[in-house]
Amino acid sequence: MLNSIAFIPDGNRRYASRANVSLAEAYKLGTEKAWDVLGWLAAYPMIKVGTFYTLSLENLARKGHEKAILFKIFERELDSVKERSVLSENGIQLKFLGRRDVFPQVIRQKMGEAEELTADNGKRTINLALGYNGQSEIVDAAKKFAQSCRLGEISPSELNEKTFRNYLYGNFPDPDLIVRTSGTQRLSGFLTYQSAYSELCFVDKYWPELQQQDLDRIVSDYSERDRRFGK
Repeated sequence: MLNSIAFIPDGNRRYASRANVSLAEAYKLGTEKAWDVLGWLAAYPMIKVGTFYTLSLENLARKGHEKAILFKIFERELDSVKERSVLSENGIQLKFLGRRDVFPQVIRQKMGEAEELTADNGKRTINLALGYNGQSEIVDAAKKFAQSCRLGEISPSELNEKTFRNYLYGNFPDPDLIVRTSGTQRLSGFLTYQSAYSELCFVDKYWPELQQQDLDRIVSDYSERDRRFGK
């Protein structure tokens, strides 16, 4: 059963070039598409967790004007959380994964406010990976584990695949399916630890072009796959 799904919303910049729109407009369309997807997921009550690769650590190395556009969009969308009925109507709580310290204080504060505002929505969880990289997540988890050992809270002998999850940015069900748009076929450091047995789906459309029927086909295709987990 498809319980946990993840998205790599790729292709905003290439869409801007092809559609002859500004980068800011393409990112705006991409952001609205993400809100659309939250609404579309409501048609699938078995999906309890959705995770979006919103901004990688590598993305933060982009040119200053592009990063400024992204930060402005983040601020605006975080402010809009209280007005987004899709969250309250579908019981969606928001959580953020990644290194928050790479963002300005105002964005970090708004992340916390969004999490607090939606904390009582218990039906579904939407994880937004911001300032994220899968290898960095593992390194940060190892550092937290080492600190817990130093404080005597846990011993090295207690570490295993299950307990290690407690030190990751978020402890949620591994994605059953990871969807990437734009036709690019790689995970780009997304959920490196959690994706060991995830099914993959690569969609030959840029993220702003994704439609509800595309999601329907993705879910239908997944239902026909035979997952054996190496057995």
